Amino acid sequence: MKRLARVGLVFGVLALGGTVACKGEEDLAKPHRIKGSDHLSKKEYKEAAAAYALSLQADPKQEKVWEKKAFAHLQLGEMDKASEAVLKILEMKTTPAEKAETYRTLASMNMQGGATEAAEKYFNEALKLEPKDEASLGWIAEIYAQRGGARSMAAPIVKADLEKSLNYYDQVIALNPNSANTYLNKRVVMGRLMEYERQQKEMALSEATENAKDPAIVAEANARAAEHQKRMDEFQGQFADMTKKFSDAQKATKAQAANAQ
Repeated sequence: MKRLARVGLVFGVLALGGTVACKGEEDLAKPHRIKGSDHLSKKEYKEAAAAYALSLQADPKQEKVWEKKAFAHLQLGEMDKASEAVLKILEMKTTPAEKAETYRTLASMNMQGGATEAAEKYFNEALKLEPKDEASLGWIAEIYAQRGGARSMAAPIVKADLEKSLNYYDQVIALNPNSANTYLNKRVVMGRLMEYERQQKEMALSEATENAKDPAIVAEANARAAEHQKRMDEFQGQFADMTKKFSDAQKATKAQAANAQ
């Protein structure tokens, strides 16, 4: 699966500015900050985090140091401490756009660490500030796709989560009809929903066979099988439509790139 690119590097989106410390704070913070950066350059992440913590005790308004501290914790696998550091940066942001970008960074960190519940929470916080944020919508769609079993043929299929995933992909498409990857991802989810309907149909037919001597059960089971077949046919049509739209979106993207050149 091709990931949505906008979330990008975990810390590349953060502004590195911040409030300038007063002379006394700077004098106390600087030696620890330098020591932390020295440890960081040597990949001594535990020591770097400790040194940055001392620097931040002296001057907690150093956004760049909070960022580096978060990075050190990430390298140590300490997601909670990394998130705490980025939340400190969030407190210093003043505009909705800056806050939304920081929430996306938090979400991206948690997504990469496999903490999808926390990632979903932070993507939703970003959406409160920027309701038309294509990246956050797309990543929430991906989270539900994973939960629904769309990323592994061996995973159990959870219909409700797959349907939520489709809803979020539709929101992305409404914002960006030329998002080829979104059509591709939506098609994968539809494929798993078709498989779900196929499984349900087979179960219904099996029930009809096992109860061949009971006309009422047979009729009801066959009716369910027919309903599942109907939904399979509907998904098949939508699947073909997604394939066409994926191709059209690719062509549109190439045309835009050619025009830009």
